[in-house]
Amino acid sequence: MPAAYDPHTLIDARYRREGAGSPVVSLNERAILSLLWDRPDLTRSALGPRLDLTQQSIHRILAQLQERGLIRLGPLEPPSYKGKPSPRLLLNDRYTCTVGIVVNTDSAGVAVMDFAGGFEAVPLSIQDLSMEEALCRIEAAIAPLLARKGFREQDVFGIGFSIAGFLVEGTRYNPPEPLFEWSKQHLGPTLAERFGRPVWTENSANMSTLCERMLGVGREVANFAYLSFNYGFGGGVVLNGNLVRGGFGNAGEFSGMFTEHEWRDRPTMASLLASLASHGVKVNSIADLARDFDPAWPGVEAWLERAAPHHSRVINVLSSVIDPEVVVLGGQIPAALGEALIARTDIYTKPRYGILRRMPRLELSRIKGETGAIGAASLPLKEVFV
Repeated sequence: MPAAYDPHTLIDARYRREGAGSPVVSLNERAILSLLWDRPDLTRSALGPRLDLTQQSIHRILAQLQERGLIRLGPLEPPSYKGKPSPRLLLNDRYTCTVGIVVNTDSAGVAVMDFAGGFEAVPLSIQDLSMEEALCRIEAAIAPLLARKGFREQDVFGIGFSIAGFLVEGTRYNPPEPLFEWSKQHLGPTLAERFGRPVWTENSANMSTLCERMLGVGREVANFAYLSFNYGFGGGVVLNGNLVRGGFGNAGEFSGMFTEHEWRDRPTMASLLASLASHGVKVNSIADLARDFDPAWPGVEAWLERAAPHHSRVINVLSSVIDPEVVVLGGQIPAALGEALIARTDIYTKPRYGILRRMPRLELSRIKGETGAIGAASLPLKEVFV
């Protein structure tokens, strides 16, 4: 195992504050950049109450960030109280960009994200392709996406890579059977050498969760859980605004709460495909299922009858253990199917002295498309800048 692999050591010197070996941003700079990511409407005068820094220090840090090109000043905003107008502070979308890649069992996705979170993403079919063939197809999709965002290959800060499956150690994952070839090596150093950029790796459910944290419900609430309905069933947890990875990097492996006997009735898209096939409905892939889903198909109701109790267990366990404000249903689940699961959720809590414990709100992900790739593209930004 290449235990020494650390993508931070591969970051180009031009991004560092003082050249090779120095950090990219200081802790105070990172605190400001994080605020600007979550609150793109912030003005310079509004930073003070949110930071344990003097106004003089804030102005100095902002000047340094602006000089390096990480932020720019927007229009003057009138104050909500007496005082002078203050400029809005904006992340500079042209400072750099990142690439995000997700590998699912029968599809892949590629995204390019600018420094302010704007992105372009495309889906790719990799069904029945070898790892090398899939990587060639992924690689070929990156240049056109960069061009559409107005970037060149040399503008890429780093790459986020995500794959279905749990973390074994380092950057080696244990994906479902269709991706067995990908399980044989540590993906971080392998892909960093191939692409010539630092590569951060994660499982795809965590990256869909990070996508929701960076661009979706995570901008409104600090504590939520994400359910990722794909070939398998997993998800992720965000507490106090941070993705929780756990002691072995596998927080969010929600399938672990089911016994072997219950395994086939988990709320997975693979089990839905099997249910449809047994009722005479042929759907070739999960990507086709997500695109063409019809709630009236024979086999859908049977799947809901089996899967809904297991889904309810997950919701109640999450509520009891981590107390999230929201549980988001995402991954590759069709919207109509997600709504049907929400409607069938059985909440176990009972009133005590006439008072019910507060339960999380259930909602479908608001982000459509390649959420794993979009989340992966935001991973280098989250790991280094925000």
